[in-house]
Amino acid sequence: MSCSLPEVPSLADVTCISVAFTNSWVNTVRTHLHNYGSILPQGPVQIVETVEHAGAVTVAWEENGDDIPEVPEYRLQCCQGLGKAGCLVFRDVYQGCTSQYTVRAVKPNSPYTFRVAMRAEGDKIWSMWSAFYVAMTTLGHYEWESCKRPHYAVGNHNRVMAKLSSQTQCIFSKNCSYACGELLIFKVLGQGKPHMSDGLGLVVQPREATEDEEMTINSLMGKGAFCISSSGQVFINGKEMVTRFPALTLGMTIVYHTEVLPSNKVRVSIEAVDKQVTFDWAADFGKAKLEERNLFFGACFKYPGWKVEVE
Repeated sequence: MSCSLPEVPSLADVTCISVAFTNSWVNTVRTHLHNYGSILPQGPVQIVETVEHAGAVTVAWEENGDDIPEVPEYRLQCCQGLGKAGCLVFRDVYQGCTSQYTVRAVKPNSPYTFRVAMRAEGDKIWSMWSAFYVAMTTLGHYEWESCKRPHYAVGNHNRVMAKLSSQTQCIFSKNCSYACGELLIFKVLGQGKPHMSDGLGLVVQPREATEDEEMTINSLMGKGAFCISSSGQVFINGKEMVTRFPALTLGMTIVYHTEVLPSNKVRVSIEAVDKQVTFDWAADFGKAKLEERNLFFGACFKYPGWKVEVE
């Protein structure tokens, strides 16, 4: 069986349609296109940097081009996995006017794809999205210790602890995981009856105690510790400061940020209920190098009902 190709017609036999547009018509079309939008090689805002944290990633972006609104509003989205078209579902993680945002509850060693758009404040239409930006953190999220404190229960991947009994007892981080320079966030998810020994804070080294002493020793109220009590007092190395915060209540967030100073002191900033105060803490790290100056975080409560999440 054989087959043959059809004969190729000559150019003279091929129909040709030619249209000539006047300059006025071209200008009219160009004006209408300009009114409805524009063609850009890339989005007007692009992600430029990501920084990893414990269980989190900070994403920063910058405007790209000249047509930038005076008061821009940004929309950041992310999804878990690599950004391949059609295989991912993005979700909103931030909408606001700042040019960076820390995305929390991120799984370590798992890639996340981010994209950002912008618009003028008050507009309804968002710009085109930025190019995909893939990032991840290799640092696991903060965790409370588990199975070591009989008067506490720990859940939600060890991020949440709950006080169970009416015996005073401290609970600390799983290890010396808080690195100076990072943010540490406590969220009060449950409120119990306050007591003078209650507190949330940082400690260089939890004090060891025998089983009988466990009920009364409070590492957060002694030397080598910095804490805010449930009634709002600030204690540094066991000494009460003059400054006070509001008492801990349900829904309250306490944010710690630290910085190691050339004097080897630790500058601690605490933010709670729209109040921020900074102290210089003489924390004894011994001979530890700057990059090795990590701290434990901890909590102490007497009565049941207290429930705190750490981020």
